Amino acid sequence: MPTRGIPGHTPVGGTTLAAFESVIRTNLTAVFFTVQAAVPHLNDGASIILNGSVISVLGNPGYSAYAASKAGVRAMARVMASELSPRGIRVNVVSPGAIRTPIWGAAIATPDAEKAFEKRIGATTPLGHIGEPDHISKTVLFLASDDSAHVQGQELFVDGGSTASPAGAPIYRG
Repeated sequence: MPTRGIPGHTPVGGTTLAAFESVIRTNLTAVFFTVQAAVPHLNDGASIILNGSVISVLGNPGYSAYAASKAGVRAMARVMASELSPRGIRVNVVSPGAIRTPIWGAAIATPDAEKAFEKRIGATTPLGHIGEPDHISKTVLFLASDDSAHVQGQELFVDGGSTASPAGAPIYRG
């Protein structure tokens, strides 16, 4: 049950109420009501996988609403897991880091820009490179499968170690 959020630049001192609420409505409120609408149609033992983000824990400047919405998804998933456990429905979150997708826009607009962007991401990621869409899809497939039958209420960061071990990034290695 995929959901899709919006980033929204919301710096302190430069954000309207409408802009902030738009991010929360899309990334948190819509997720809740999508799950609520789907639950009556799910089989017992189903798997719900929500989209989180590393931004919920990294403290990136200018992304208060986005970070709050994704942290809210994590908290909401844990409550949903508690509520849906009697039916054997699992609820988990996949939180990507930097993944090679078109979302980067101008940062990858030219081959040279893309190469510079990937070098910068690689330097700040412990595994030394940007993630691939396949890394996310395989994680989602795992959570949707019986291989994760006893995984409940978890958030899996697929970020090359950026949240768990940032000091291991190449930029910090001697």
